[in-house]
Amino acid sequence: MITGYNTDVPHNDRVFHIQTEDKGDGASEIESLVYVGGEILATRRTSYADAIRAGRDDRLVQEILEQQHRTMIAAVQRGRFDAPDGSVLVPDGMTPAREGAGSPGPAPAGEQTTAGDRTLDQVILEYLAAVMKHEQIDCSFTPVPDFIAGREAALRLRAQSSQSKQPVAGASVQVRILSTEGKGETVFHGTTGPDGGCPVSFPVPELPEGSAAAVIRVKSPIGATEFKFPVRKKS
Repeated sequence: MITGYNTDVPHNDRVFHIQTEDKGDGASEIESLVYVGGEILATRRTSYADAIRAGRDDRLVQEILEQQHRTMIAAVQRGRFDAPDGSVLVPDGMTPAREGAGSPGPAPAGEQTTAGDRTLDQVILEYLAAVMKHEQIDCSFTPVPDFIAGREAALRLRAQSSQSKQPVAGASVQVRILSTEGKGETVFHGTTGPDGGCPVSFPVPELPEGSAAAVIRVKSPIGATEFKFPVRKKS
């Protein structure tokens, strides 16, 4: 199961970095952070509490997460963060990062959105219009990644363009293991071939304590994207 997305979105001589994650059952919300120049510009939160009232459905939560991440990409591409003087601004419906703080504060009353919110639907329509003009990089994995600490990981990644569906050759592929108990560790480097494919294999480090995630980053001339998968402990 993918637990989050990270995507760089070039726009008007800037690179916006969008990070979207599921905050878990305790919060029951999807959070997107928008970075510019390494600093948080704004955040958007979507509650999915109503959607899982009868029981958590991971596939439904994943759909909400993907939908929100795509709407944030669309918001950048459609210029919603562009100020008239050429600087950046926080669009309506998003929460500015607190001045001087390392992370944004809670969403003010009335600004938090829910899945199915009409404003969110409108941004989705903007996204659909935007992707007709902006080529991006899409990736698929065979088999679906399942990383287990202390075991060998093996899969095949395939990169293609989002619009033409043509293979993306020469894209760099990097895998890092991030842990709550230590520094990040790069465990794989590779490059996609003429068919857009790249075999990925590496030993997943042991995980005695804490939690960890495998971050797969794919970078090419048409864009860069990241996929984050949890690392499971041996049963």
